[in-house]
Amino acid sequence: MMLRAIDIFGQDLRFAWRGFLRAPGFLAVAIATLGLGIGANSAIFTLVNAVLLRPLPYSDPERLVRVTADFTALNVPDIGISAPELFDYRDRAQLFDGIAGVFPINANLTEIDEPERVEVLLASPSYFDVLGTKPQLGRLFGPEDNAPGITEVVVISDALWRRRFGAAPDAIGRKLRIDNDWYTVVGVVPKGFRHPGRSVLTDVDVWAPTNYSASPFPAPPQRGGYFMTGAIARLKPGVSIAEAQQRLASFGAQLRAEYPVDYPARSGWAPALVPLQDDLVGRVKPALLMLFGAVGFVLLIACANIANLLLVRASGRQRELALRRALGSSRGRLLSLLMTESLLLACLGGAAGACLTVWLVDGLVAFVPAGLPRASEIVVDGRVLFFTAAIALATALVFGVLPALQSARADVHDALKEGSRGSVGGRRIVRSTLIVAEFALALVLLVGAGLLLRGFWRLQQVEIGFQPNHVLTARLWLPQPNIPSTGPYARHEPRVALYEEVLRRARTLPGVSAAAAVIALPFDGSRGNATITVDGRDSDAVSRVPTVQTNVASTGYFELMGIRVRRGRTFTDQDDQHSAPVGVISQAMAQRHFPGEDPIGRRIHFGGAQSNNPRITIIGVVDDVRNERIEDQPRPMLYRPLRQASNLSLSLVLKTDGDPRQLGPALAREVRAADPDQPTFGVKTMDAIVASATAARRFATQLLGAFAALALLLAAIGIYGVMAFVVGQRTREIGIRIALGAQPRAVVRLILGQALALAVAGVVLGGAGAIFLSRLLSGMLFEVRPTDPMTYVGIALLLAVTAGVAAWRPARRAAGVDPMIALRAE
Repeated sequence: MMLRAIDIFGQDLRFAWRGFLRAPGFLAVAIATLGLGIGANSAIFTLVNAVLLRPLPYSDPERLVRVTADFTALNVPDIGISAPELFDYRDRAQLFDGIAGVFPINANLTEIDEPERVEVLLASPSYFDVLGTKPQLGRLFGPEDNAPGITEVVVISDALWRRRFGAAPDAIGRKLRIDNDWYTVVGVVPKGFRHPGRSVLTDVDVWAPTNYSASPFPAPPQRGGYFMTGAIARLKPGVSIAEAQQRLASFGAQLRAEYPVDYPARSGWAPALVPLQDDLVGRVKPALLMLFGAVGFVLLIACANIANLLLVRASGRQRELALRRALGSSRGRLLSLLMTESLLLACLGGAAGACLTVWLVDGLVAFVPAGLPRASEIVVDGRVLFFTAAIALATALVFGVLPALQSARADVHDALKEGSRGSVGGRRIVRSTLIVAEFALALVLLVGAGLLLRGFWRLQQVEIGFQPNHVLTARLWLPQPNIPSTGPYARHEPRVALYEEVLRRARTLPGVSAAAAVIALPFDGSRGNATITVDGRDSDAVSRVPTVQTNVASTGYFELMGIRVRRGRTFTDQDDQHSAPVGVISQAMAQRHFPGEDPIGRRIHFGGAQSNNPRITIIGVVDDVRNERIEDQPRPMLYRPLRQASNLSLSLVLKTDGDPRQLGPALAREVRAADPDQPTFGVKTMDAIVASATAARRFATQLLGAFAALALLLAAIGIYGVMAFVVGQRTREIGIRIALGAQPRAVVRLILGQALALAVAGVVLGGAGAIFLSRLLSGMLFEVRPTDPMTYVGIALLLAVTAGVAAWRPARRAAGVDPMIALRAE
């Protein structure tokens, strides 16, 4: 029985293949349509699989979480944790099997031909044990590395091992000079290992153990010092995420009661726990799922087109199928034959889609925005190939069943009659229904793309507060050894001297019209958060609650960046350490702390009313600058002059007359001339930094727009095919109409009217789906309502025009029918 079934299937397969070879045009169109739909779905699945579905490459990843805290009353999320809180979670919470604080920093790797900047992760000695990681070479951290400050041993990445030591096994025990301290390399992490969290700019190169309780950290540790980005922890076995969150909240309440001064009610401090997988990919998950759903719509439209092609093909095979029935074939046997044809077509389309997937994934990897989590893991693997095969088989059912059922149940006697239409009327209804479905799906995608595009366009029109064109930026990170006071730049004076020398040299470069410096650039760099008090106001209640962001800028920074001065003045060379402390505030800070007042000349200081910190005189008010995200309202900002408040980290800013990208190597040489051990890094144009702030939105908008355009094209092809077939089937009727006096214009209106009716039906049907999708997109929209009428009306008109254009050629062909030829043909 099994052998008989296999033999029949083989016969059907050979017959299907010979039939397709007799219709090469049909075969090419069908394979191209299916290949495009399947390939696009597989490519997006590759992205979703790597970022969302694949478990994190650590031991028992479902038990891993990141612990941080929020200022709930101030609506400030994810502030990180302090060292005492880390110790409390480790020793008192009774919630974790292990916990490790993490603190990413920049550092300078010297004593080599070209000093380079590396990313260092300062972590608790338990870090690798919490993740369950084994070394590739040597060892990882252990109890012997537990010291109050930074232990002078390091574990390095596979990339640094190959770059610095040529992958030599004797790298273990070798020394690295990092920020003027010597460290012994004790291990190398596996090649694919990456820190499961935020780093400064790129991947971590060096891991160093610390217990956060001695120099260079504050000693004794301070509860208000939220310098750690959080802690990675492993839940105890059997503790669910929900239970852990509840228990951590109770423990947070206990800490607030024990330390009311450190956790004032006004801040609403509360510990927070996030599953590590969600922490890494939670921000991109909605966009990726939206794209996955959108590309699924494209495949459904492709399947509807193939179903229509099969219905058209079946109309020309009515006599063949009727003869098979007359000679004894059952309907089940005919259904098996037709489904075998659909299966063969799906396999050919799936093979084309698999080939296309590899090419599309390469393009996606180059196209994805910087910072997409787990982007390095995007590969076409076995799961992707299985998905491709699965959707290929699924498409065979989706587009094959309906045409097969229609053809297998055709009436034998009617089909054998000369000139009979058979079940043409039934098939016409099915084809029209498929076209309506295609237009409905296309409308949903086009509305989604249109809303995102309008929101993105509005985002581009937002006033960011500065002029980014013709500006080159580069970052410096001065070395800070483990005993900060021993470093060459431990004091303010040598830092300022180096910065001034670098700026002097930069201004002499050809094509540079101005040079300045700032600690944190817009969209690129973390700003400090501080509590400020206005002199003469009682503000003890807000002590320890950050209310403003802080930054440090050199003379000429505001002018170079085109940041408008609203009141007062900006910094000059006279605003140095020998003069009274001054500050420039943003418009948002002026409105928040000096509503209805003139802030010029007012004095403020860091901390509460009883603080002895120096008083800062406000000398100017400047425009707000969008620092975090373009879509977020600017937060209050206080700028200090570089000559009064230098820092180990700095960004150089150069205004150029030509292409700023050409000045990167020359600027690096000038920095090295000022200090041979000082590398530059993060060399970017300000235009590129601004573009990166919208990269994720641009990526989602462009992909959804591409899918919507493809859906529109497929819908247009579908309606063209249906109208062409309708004209062919109604040739005799159209000939009679023309013979009886119908004008060609009336015939054109008839065909176009049918096409537009299908499009209108699709628009009406797709409207509800579009409203549902647009509400799902509401979190990704900017200043655009999900039910924006302009978008809906515009897309509806576009679909109507598309239907008209697609039906125009069949309509013209119908208007040109010769009545005598049509009647003789019948």
